[in-house]
Amino acid sequence: MKNLVVFKSASDEVCQDEIVQKYRDNGISATLITPLVFTFKNLSEWGAILRADKGDVEGIIFTSPRSVEASLEALQDENVHPSWHSAHNYCVGPTTGSLASIKLQLKCQGEESGNAEALSDQILKDMTKLGKTKGTFLFPCGNLKLGILERRLQECGFTVKPIEIYETTCNSKLEEEIRKKFPENAEFLIFYSPSCFAFSLPVFRKLGVELLKYKFLAIGPSTKKAIEEEGIEVFRTCEKPTFDYVLEAMS
Repeated sequence: MKNLVVFKSASDEVCQDEIVQKYRDNGISATLITPLVFTFKNLSEWGAILRADKGDVEGIIFTSPRSVEASLEALQDENVHPSWHSAHNYCVGPTTGSLASIKLQLKCQGEESGNAEALSDQILKDMTKLGKTKGTFLFPCGNLKLGILERRLQECGFTVKPIEIYETTCNSKLEEEIRKKFPENAEFLIFYSPSCFAFSLPVFRKLGVELLKYKFLAIGPSTKKAIEEEGIEVFRTCEKPTFDYVLEAMS
């Protein structure tokens, strides 16, 4: 059985035991470690926007499940304004898309995109089909956004307005988690974001972990870049943050 250590934020939607069992069913012993914690912010401002008519805004771009969860809390048991249902809303990944549909009743395009680069390409392609060369998108995000999506769309004439609605910080118990849970027979390490890797690296170094003995997997090109900038070779990169892509990367 292959041994995998998964570094990703905790999910409120999927029990960790279910994730571990899903890997086990596919011949993989998985250990989940949580490098990140989140705090919501600016929810009053964001909730007011969601409850109001969208005006001339093209749509909303959700790039993480956390942005949807923060939006739900911002609404305070109210609904989004009906005008947002006909907007050109987008998301990265099926988890984010499913949450937006269930929690906010917003249908988003781009679920199949696995990262900001791929989503920006789809948005531009869709806008071209609609004959649009400019427009404004709202981007609810965290404090550690990389700016990739904004730059790409702005270079092509569109305006992206980021609104920080959550703060990403290091899990204060990360060192304790790694000490207690990191298996001696670990073979693969997978990181779901650049920040997952950035917060974990100092702990590895403090504990004297021999990183070069492991096979590093990265979710998306930004995470791959963050790992390689520290002189660590990435074994495989997953185009999308889905279970099937992880299995394929480990094969």
